[in-house]
Amino acid sequence: MRLTACLLSMLLGLPTTLAAAPTEWPVNGGNDRGEHFSPLDQVNEDNVGTLGLDWSLDLPAPNGIAATPIVHDGTIYLSGPLSIVWAIDAASGRLLWSFDPQVRIGKSNSWTSRVNRGVAVHGDRVLVTVSDCRLIGLDRKTGTELWSQLTCDPEQGYSITDAPHVGGGRVFVGNAGSESHRWNRGYVSAYDAGSGEFLWRFHIVPSHKPEENTTPAMQMAYATWSGDALEKYGGGGSNWNGMTYDPDSGLLYFGTAGAIPYVYEKRSPGGGDNLFTSSVVAVRADTGEYVWHYSTVPQDSWEYNATMNIVLADLPIHGQARKTLLIAPKNGFFYVLDRGTGELLSANPYVKVNWATHIDLETGRPVLDPEGMYWKAPPGTTVNVWPNMWGAHSTQPMAFHPGHRLAYIPAVNVPSVVSWRGDGEFGDTLEIFDEVDGKPHVPGMLVAWDPLTQSRRWAVEHDVAFNGGVLATAGNLVFQGDANGLFSAYRADTGERLWSAATGSAITAAPVSYLVDGRQRVLIPVGAGSAMQFAYPTYHAGPEALGPTRLLSFSLDGKAALPAWEYAPPTLPELPPLTASAQEVDLGRSLFQDRGCSGCHGKNAVARVGGSVPDLRYATPETHLQWPGIVIGGARSAKGMPAHELSAAESEAIRSYVLSRAHALKAER
Repeated sequence: MRLTACLLSMLLGLPTTLAAAPTEWPVNGGNDRGEHFSPLDQVNEDNVGTLGLDWSLDLPAPNGIAATPIVHDGTIYLSGPLSIVWAIDAASGRLLWSFDPQVRIGKSNSWTSRVNRGVAVHGDRVLVTVSDCRLIGLDRKTGTELWSQLTCDPEQGYSITDAPHVGGGRVFVGNAGSESHRWNRGYVSAYDAGSGEFLWRFHIVPSHKPEENTTPAMQMAYATWSGDALEKYGGGGSNWNGMTYDPDSGLLYFGTAGAIPYVYEKRSPGGGDNLFTSSVVAVRADTGEYVWHYSTVPQDSWEYNATMNIVLADLPIHGQARKTLLIAPKNGFFYVLDRGTGELLSANPYVKVNWATHIDLETGRPVLDPEGMYWKAPPGTTVNVWPNMWGAHSTQPMAFHPGHRLAYIPAVNVPSVVSWRGDGEFGDTLEIFDEVDGKPHVPGMLVAWDPLTQSRRWAVEHDVAFNGGVLATAGNLVFQGDANGLFSAYRADTGERLWSAATGSAITAAPVSYLVDGRQRVLIPVGAGSAMQFAYPTYHAGPEALGPTRLLSFSLDGKAALPAWEYAPPTLPELPPLTASAQEVDLGRSLFQDRGCSGCHGKNAVARVGGSVPDLRYATPETHLQWPGIVIGGARSAKGMPAHELSAAESEAIRSYVLSRAHALKAER
């Protein structure tokens, strides 16, 4: 089989061997192709069973880690919540320096400030983004701040959670905020990676003022909008996660988000595809000039972002060598595109999908399935939309093995249960089902996907929905951490589990591998770290994985023991009596969901264990007395709890609902 693949590669002009093994992990995706692949094979399928812990480092990050570490010149660079950066000796795990940008928390970034997905390294600079819209250049040796650029305006609902991305001497930065309900027009900016000098900006959606759309791309995009969404909300379309720079072509590839109003017919009543939302876009990295785009969901009504990580792969397609781009976005389809032109080569669903029946390869457009059109349902009904609107694949990166030509996707196979109220208004929540279509169902999977046949090669099932990012290696291994705290190695070709370590902490981040002192190390940050964990904490961490945030290094010679840790549930305070009626409590439950309280304080008012956002079931009698001043008056806005536009009766209904959940917990105990 290997000989056949080798001969086929030579005939098609494709690489026949893996790249020379680097000793570092210099960029977020491991290499310029964004593969999350290490050519190191000292640790392999034959000996991975003897992998042991080299060292562990506890990190002061109660909200966990979502970032992929960077390893360069013997040092690990890692960021955490509040954009705090740590430099760590890659051999010993000794902390070298840390940097705290003192993030300015406001209403637009209270949620986003609690997650940061990494740093970039260029020359003697470490580059970090901050949720208050800053891009900061640090001295790589000392962590001293050298320059800072304000890349967006937090007052307009912008924020940043993604790592900066480097290439060609530039650093590229996107932003978040498409759903802020303030005037927000997404864009990507480029700066000189050494000096921080601004170079260019590409707007993802057009201006509502035609005279401001001076480029052919923006003029093309403007013709695809109707109604007043651009003028009222700015058009959204943010690139809030994931870019890949290709040094061979000089192109920068990135995905984009959707826009509000969410329902397309309300957003663009006169038609149009609302470019460049929910798309993959290619621009020239030196100028920001538009090259091509592909819309994964034109006329999107599901907020199916295409902002997931992008992999560049050279593949034999229909007997021809093609330079392709691979992406598994939120919408549940796996896409293979020509990375020079954006031409759709193939697409197939990798999870259960009911918003579209298939992708038409002639038009490149999805064929919509009436089953997923929640806005066509009678008001007052619910519709199960597959995949969920948070995505079948989120920020946890997939990996690609160039030898096996397989992608490994940390998939979420869960629906959104949408409550349609009519006139563009709806509520939605994620729900876990044990049985779907008459068969047993699991919410999470590690899926090995063959982009040539557009089919599943194998899958590992997870009983918790959201699990960690993925690393593939030349040792015929795939590493992934899961929500139950297991860090596992699987055979890359078959999916057989060969090794695992119980870390005691749920895992969101992706592992990396590097060589130091002649030994291959496998590095994994542990501690649930995505922004979604606040809304759905039990979907991100199993009951035995509530441990601390740590950085763990493994090698074949590792003999260290993981420090002991034991979870002790907090004690319920004395509870005020619950005097509200059942109707008032039910109103509070609805408001808690609809007004965004659950986004931070958790589904059913159950918050992330050990995080920086309080579990309101444990609110003290004093907090209950101060409730209106906190919720309406903003008394704790400096701590990240913004004021909300609620009536006194609505605020009291929410308090009554939270108190009812506390009394229910007391009864359980």
